Amino acid sequence: MNSPLCTLWQKQVKEFFQQLHGHQSKTLALFVFGVMKAKSLAIPLVAEELLAESEAKASSIERRLERFLSNDRIDVEHTWNALLAQVMPYFRREPVRLVVDLTSYEEHAQVIYIGLLQHSRVLPLVWKVMPGWESWDQGLWDCIEELFQRLVPHLGDATCTIIGDSAFGCFPMVQLCQKYGWHYLFRICAHHTCQPRSRAGQWLPTRRVADLVSEPGKRFYGYVRLWQEEQIETNLSAYWHPQEEEALLVIADQPAGGSRLQEYRWRWRVESTFQDMKSRGWDWESCHVRRRDRIDRLLLVLFLALWWLVHLAASCMHHGRRDRYDRHDRRDKSILRIGRLYLLDLARKSSRLCDLKKCLLFRGSSTKWLFSLRF
Repeated sequence: MNSPLCTLWQKQVKEFFQQLHGHQSKTLALFVFGVMKAKSLAIPLVAEELLAESEAKASSIERRLERFLSNDRIDVEHTWNALLAQVMPYFRREPVRLVVDLTSYEEHAQVIYIGLLQHSRVLPLVWKVMPGWESWDQGLWDCIEELFQRLVPHLGDATCTIIGDSAFGCFPMVQLCQKYGWHYLFRICAHHTCQPRSRAGQWLPTRRVADLVSEPGKRFYGYVRLWQEEQIETNLSAYWHPQEEEALLVIADQPAGGSRLQEYRWRWRVESTFQDMKSRGWDWESCHVRRRDRIDRLLLVLFLALWWLVHLAASCMHHGRRDRYDRHDRRDKSILRIGRLYLLDLARKSSRLCDLKKCLLFRGSSTKWLFSLRF
């Protein structure tokens, strides 16, 4: 017999993802709910948590979850687009910062990831699963443009900035951002060359970018002509913090300055997000899924859980209940962990359906779904 919260969640998933068959949406809802309770993507652990929601044996629940991952009739992109169509209008009212990155799934796959910078994490928007050590049948920049095309309908006229590390600080990536009319903010390597522009507007001799900030404590903010073969004119912000081993060098189409460096540092939150997905949190590599299409469906489950967890954390913090789960003098727990603790607390203590409905990902009205994320 399902708990009241699980029953409400299953109903919402069924009503929201109408493109899924009834059994598919029910399994997706159970899968997500079990992942959140187990704090793991390992199917045996998820099945054990779902024993409280079903009369079936653990082995039967495991087979059901495995069939979901192997079901090629589930269109991950189409299903996920339904979510983006509802959540993205909420964020388009302000400038949008997107982080692009690449993370590995053991040796079996590489995941190209574009996420939305929110609070202390980067929430998944679009992704693409590519081979691990095998050769790709599509180039990296073609893959990223494909992800950009998937994002365009959901961003509308919002002001958008793409942030990436030095792997993306190159001419093709800048070209892609310019093509879609988005701002860019990328780290570049110290060995790149540039021509600084003098105050009089003249181009100075070519030099290594590293020479502009050659020792700790030095700064450079200015307009440069970057690279030699495929040149661009851009704004360079560089600073070597005395406590760092090397300088931070970032390029942007917006004016250079300390604010650009601070904005880039927010990119590091994607590393915390990946740690939450992996060893420090949901341990996605422990489920031993190998095929790329199954990894894609597994990420659908995980990413839907992440959105719900962040929504729960925001609700918890907005209503002043964070101190129940975290220290008040310093913040030890991530927002994903707080969201999970808040969910378990609600499921254990609250029996009123009106209270449980408030913790769901969406609130339904007679005309549309409502979504908010207020910390």
